[in-house]
Amino acid sequence: MATLEEQLGAMVRYHRIRAGLSQQELADRIGKTSVTVSRIETGKSATKFEGLSGLAAALEVDVRDLFGVGSFAAKEGRSDPLVGIVDQLAGLSDAELSLIAETLVSMLKFKDTK
Repeated sequence: MATLEEQLGAMVRYHRIRAGLSQQELADRIGKTSVTVSRIETGKSATKFEGLSGLAAALEVDVRDLFGVGSFAAKEGRSDPLVGIVDQLAGLSDAELSLIAETLVSMLKFKDTK
């Protein structure tokens, strides 16, 4: 099982690549070196809470997005539909998410009856 640092690093790497940034470009945005970004992405270095805010702002995501969603964790080269679904849901309001959650529960119940 991956450590918290490794999981955080995987999410930082996932969002950095998704944003089309190199490690150096992310480093420039957060005022760190590319070596520091590399160490964070590999889980060899952790960041303080203030660093999480800076990373999230530089990657244009919420801090919570750096920790994954439920049992979902970003993996190198992951291309399954879950990635797209999570990405589409990320910008929705609470009301929209509630409606989608209700719909999903109904659909899954229907699937189980077949």
